Amino acid sequence: MIVENGTTKLEEKEPLSLFEKHILRERRKKSLYRFSFEILITAAVVFLLFGVIAGIAIVKGDSMMPSLTDGSFALFYRLDSTYERNDVVIFKPADEDEYLIKRVVAIEGDTVDIDNKTGKLLINGIVQKEDTIIGETYKREDGVEFPLTVPRDFVFVMGDNREVALDSRYLGTIDTQNLIGKVVFEIKILRD
Repeated sequence: MIVENGTTKLEEKEPLSLFEKHILRERRKKSLYRFSFEILITAAVVFLLFGVIAGIAIVKGDSMMPSLTDGSFALFYRLDSTYERNDVVIFKPADEDEYLIKRVVAIEGDTVDIDNKTGKLLINGIVQKEDTIIGETYKREDGVEFPLTVPRDFVFVMGDNREVALDSRYLGTIDTQNLIGKVVFEIKILRD
């Protein structure tokens, strides 16, 4: 700024030299390369995290109530291939279009039976104490025959809301190759 007779004038900028223009272009290029590199690294990390290590699924329906609620997000871990009783898993049944979320109630070698008179689940002849379920456990019409022994590399899954769940009582045992991962965390969506 130049001050003349108490008034200010904006100083006119001198034209940039060729050298200054070259430096300015190089700085812009470096900024663009740096930005592109940061975007690429961020995309790779997101893919690795959510495409290989973990995933997020939206819970649809009430079959896992009260453990998982309709519309909430379930964070699941993909890399653990050892499944135990009480694990909540995500899988895609052979004849279904959508992924399902259910609880493993029996693993390979277990014998599953359902007492249709009392509505109780029996694993290896022992009535299961199930604190997380809603409703009684009954056999399904056109479902599998009980007692059923879970084959090697398969699991028997059931929904926690036994009266509405589409689970192994109808689908049969689930091949562990079809299990996508274990649910490790639920993000509940607040509703009015």
